[in-house]
Amino acid sequence: MRVDHLYFAVAACAFLMLSDASLAGAPRAGRSGQEGSTERPATRDTDAPSAARMLLEYYHQMTRPKPFVVRTGREFTTHQAALRRKLLESTGLWPLPKRIALDVHQSESLDHPWCTIRRVYYQLWPGVYASGLLFMPKELIEKPAPAMLCPHGHWREGNADPEVQRRCLNFARMGYVTFSSTQNHYEDLYVGVSNQTLMVWNNMRALDYLQQLPEVDATRIGVAGASGGGLQTEMLVALDARVKAATIVGLTCDFREIMFPDRNHCDCNHFPRVMQFTDHPEISSLGLPAAVQFLTMNDWTRDFAARNFPTIRKLYAANGFPDRVDCHYYDTPHSYDKPKRERTYLWMEKWVRGNASPGPIVEPDGGKIFPPRTLEKLTAKVPANKGFAEISRIFEQQRGYTIPPIATSADWQHYRQRMLENLEVLLGLEARLPRTATKPTGTREKVEGKLVVERTSYPSEGGIMVPVVIVRPADNDKLLPAVILLGAAGKESLLAATGPGSARALAADDRLVALPDVRCFGALFSTGGTDHQLQRRAWERNGIVWGRPVPAMACTDLRAVLDGLSRRGDINREKIELITRASGDLAIAALFTASLDPRITALDVDMNGCCYDKRNLAVVPFVLQYGDVLQWAALLADRELAIRDIPEQAGDPAWLRRIFTVAGNRSGLQVDRH
Repeated sequence: MRVDHLYFAVAACAFLMLSDASLAGAPRAGRSGQEGSTERPATRDTDAPSAARMLLEYYHQMTRPKPFVVRTGREFTTHQAALRRKLLESTGLWPLPKRIALDVHQSESLDHPWCTIRRVYYQLWPGVYASGLLFMPKELIEKPAPAMLCPHGHWREGNADPEVQRRCLNFARMGYVTFSSTQNHYEDLYVGVSNQTLMVWNNMRALDYLQQLPEVDATRIGVAGASGGGLQTEMLVALDARVKAATIVGLTCDFREIMFPDRNHCDCNHFPRVMQFTDHPEISSLGLPAAVQFLTMNDWTRDFAARNFPTIRKLYAANGFPDRVDCHYYDTPHSYDKPKRERTYLWMEKWVRGNASPGPIVEPDGGKIFPPRTLEKLTAKVPANKGFAEISRIFEQQRGYTIPPIATSADWQHYRQRMLENLEVLLGLEARLPRTATKPTGTREKVEGKLVVERTSYPSEGGIMVPVVIVRPADNDKLLPAVILLGAAGKESLLAATGPGSARALAADDRLVALPDVRCFGALFSTGGTDHQLQRRAWERNGIVWGRPVPAMACTDLRAVLDGLSRRGDINREKIELITRASGDLAIAALFTASLDPRITALDVDMNGCCYDKRNLAVVPFVLQYGDVLQWAALLADRELAIRDIPEQAGDPAWLRRIFTVAGNRSGLQVDRH
């Protein structure tokens, strides 16, 4: 099956999003049991259209391409080194893992007229192995020979697909030792493992494998791939100076071309924080002076030649390498067909082999291709292989948080300051958009018996206006304690509720109760699509790339509500309580908000059986390098805090109780276990 028929049958590649994690046995970034993801939120008709417009505008603001500046000389090399480090940090690979023994295991060989084919297994981390297909030429024109790394993309048969086979077999026919690394998907973002963590390190180790082969000239290695393989090629040439030349097929474009407000591309395109500092075109140029070729077509790369390539060409020319970059557009669907492969062969002959005038290279018709199943049967036993889930254990062991001993109030203050600094990075506070409004809008009131129901919207980041229902006593002449009440179903469901603890009951007890819909809940959720589960997942995935995860956006909106309430003349600013109901995602957003904002004097959160160790809270990449729910809750040891329905996987509440005692607030904590 052609890749364009498989991968792009649906614009968002939704089936791939579902299959990637299941094929790899990965923890899912979108959690089962996620609150508000399958049920359409209760909204007023007047809320939905304006919310959709605001969210779309925010989406477009956040997906604007990052500046790509042409630098030369030392300015470029300094920027190149800094950007490479940022990319490695975002992929969880800074510092690079230790290069342990490859511990190679090989299958029996398969004979082809041009080469032999084996499946090769090699070690990435201790107990974690990847595999690929080695195409060893029967006749080596040169000894040692040039080599090609050919990562594959989202073909159903992987590197056994006929199109991938043709590329690898023809490189072998030309005398290149060729290795096709397998595209594996695995992510555990909570500990900092994205799909790119695995893919980048997998391909770096594949280069290690090629370099140690006696048949290979370690100074002459090229890499070429299409689609998902194109992303792997782009990342490898950007981050590994051993690549002499690269061909990137059907991938490079601005991030905005492969992002959507109501669905998401394959998860491997969404790795943490990358859009805070760069975009794909600049990433693709980081390999300079490596020779890089771009092959584009009628997909998201259609406009690359006109929109992005001129800057890359200027960069190479300004640094003295005008002939080491090439771009060619094909009027075809998304594929890596024969004309594109032939142009790849020509590029590698020139820049890897060193044949300055190779002339046309024609891929012969009718070459032998194996049925995919034949290559899939090539296997070898790898007794030490523990599977990709072992990566999570390794990251937790090497980079996970440790529970610190806190014996004094000064210890707690120091811990709190350090954690707050980390939290600001985790939530991407520097990436917040400046507010475009300063005052509430749409304020209107309605008297309902002894209560006043007020509707308004408070300005948050960018053009986001947070819709809020405020319920307060009708007859009141004093300052009221304020309560911000949040629930997964949104403000309208909370407003409709009655009985003890409801918004109306709290207001009747002389409190001002604010019911906001923060992103991505209630009315501040939909951009107009009908599949709310897919749309919620899209915002989660986009937030990962922006470095603004869903709890960060909710936290920003809650602080906007605090700003709005603080400007009122009818509340007691020294008594502001934040309450969440039946939602772990809202609970963690509330914990983060209170940690960052001392205006919240009391907090009552329902974790709904969720914690980061269980991987059932909204994703915040790298969060488990710093702490789980209890460690973040410890930042509130000077406040009144109730945590309800917290699972045992979150840790021992006795530690948190000791923190509150050390902070002189022993009676300020209540913890209810799940």
